[in-house]
Amino acid sequence: MDRIYVFILRNDVWILILASLGLVWYISEYLRSRRLLQRAVFGLERERGSQLRNNAALLILTLTAVILTVFYVNLRIAPTLPAGLLQPPTPTPNPVRTPLSAPPPLAVPTATATPPLAPTITLAAQPGIPPVSVPLTATESVTESVTITAPEATAVVIPTAVVGCNLQITISEPRNGSVVIDAIEFFGTVNTPDFGGYTLEANGPQTNGQWASLLGRVIQQPVSDGLLGSVNLSQWEPGPYIIRLVAFDASQIEAYQCAIQVTLEH
Repeated sequence: MDRIYVFILRNDVWILILASLGLVWYISEYLRSRRLLQRAVFGLERERGSQLRNNAALLILTLTAVILTVFYVNLRIAPTLPAGLLQPPTPTPNPVRTPLSAPPPLAVPTATATPPLAPTITLAAQPGIPPVSVPLTATESVTESVTITAPEATAVVIPTAVVGCNLQITISEPRNGSVVIDAIEFFGTVNTPDFGGYTLEANGPQTNGQWASLLGRVIQQPVSDGLLGSVNLSQWEPGPYIIRLVAFDASQIEAYQCAIQVTLEH
């Protein structure tokens, strides 16, 4: 339902204009059908006038319901929606001006059922992407370690394992290993203990091995199975990218992470 509400809120002006024009037209049709029925002498004329009147009345009710729905969503639903849902699409980040942090040191992942400490998993190097290690929390587990190997001539993209994601912090769309094109909307959940904000970052061919912020700022509103943010990457170089969802605690310290891999195409 959140997507429907967002669509209505972003297009409410056009919906009201079109519905109002249609309402005016069908009111005039309804009045014309009434005059036709008053002048009708033969049964065929009465039948045609009744059909025209019924169709016009049905569409008048429908368009009125659309207009009332738009006003209801703006007055009642919009104040209850998370602030992140109503944010306009984020402009393409400029990696030259965006403050970037150096990628974590290289670590060798080991397959384990439930690690007692906070391990790291390394996403192996691909053409244009250096090795990246992402820390996990102590309650999470790594089901497999994946190494991505591609020859110089032909780059073969193999999805990495989802790293650090759980029920409290996850990226549900796009899915891990999927192909994305230009404008991307990220959906998921980030509602961690002692929540202090979140951001989305990318690491790939366009970022020269560094993490680049996709949203350009820290979002202070938690999200539960909703829109995390949207970005237009039409000007970025195509290829595989690591997408990282970072959650901060109340002290603005990185506390949780969820990382997936997608392939950008134009």
